[in-house]
Amino acid sequence: MAISTKDKFNDNNLLITGSSLATGGLYDRVHIVGEATIDGDLECARLKCVGTLEMEGSLKSGAVNVVGTSSISGNLHADSMKISGTVAIGGAVRLKELQCSGTIEGNGDLYSEQLVLKGEMKTNGDCEAEVFNARGMFHIGGLLNAGTLDIKLHGNCEAKEIGGERIRVTRASLFNPFSFFFKPSTHALLTAAVIEGDDVHLMNTKAKVVRGNNVIIGSGCEIALVEYKGHFEQQKGAVVHENRKI
Repeated sequence: MAISTKDKFNDNNLLITGSSLATGGLYDRVHIVGEATIDGDLECARLKCVGTLEMEGSLKSGAVNVVGTSSISGNLHADSMKISGTVAIGGAVRLKELQCSGTIEGNGDLYSEQLVLKGEMKTNGDCEAEVFNARGMFHIGGLLNAGTLDIKLHGNCEAKEIGGERIRVTRASLFNPFSFFFKPSTHALLTAAVIEGDDVHLMNTKAKVVRGNNVIIGSGCEIALVEYKGHFEQQKGAVVHENRKI
């Protein structure tokens, strides 16, 4: 994405300590410790918020780090984003890399090349990634699509449809190192209307239709219909009402 350069921002910094109102614009570094309200679109090389940020506009940044609470009414474009608190975005989200150990909420579509979720994600639109690595909970109103999906369920997750090349869903271990922050539920379940991929291995999943080349349905699953081209395996503790080779 390479949306930020030193020459472009000219060492113009915005530093807020305490409580303050600022206008948007072009900055090299934006550093907030306390409470800040920014009126207008903001473009910067780096943004770090330790506290609370309310922004009326869109944000474009090289790197974003949120420790606290932030709300952005418009779109968010960034190379990398780390969340240790709560971020709410009113528009679309486009990132190269997202690491979320807190909560991210969006009204629009969310795209990230690399997405690592160790907390909670909610989006009303679609979610697309090259690699989707989840160790938490997610609620996706539209399609979840990724080249590789590796999901370890800590709590109930849902998407309208799920698609990918390699899809693996398991329940997180109670002794997982992330359990200190996000304790897994023994009843965690993934729910989707349709799940479709090349290689699909599911546990603790409820779906109407699962399609794939190679499909393994493991314990805790309830699937109405499995359609497969190559290999199909139904393991102990799985319920599949109908399977069909296509």
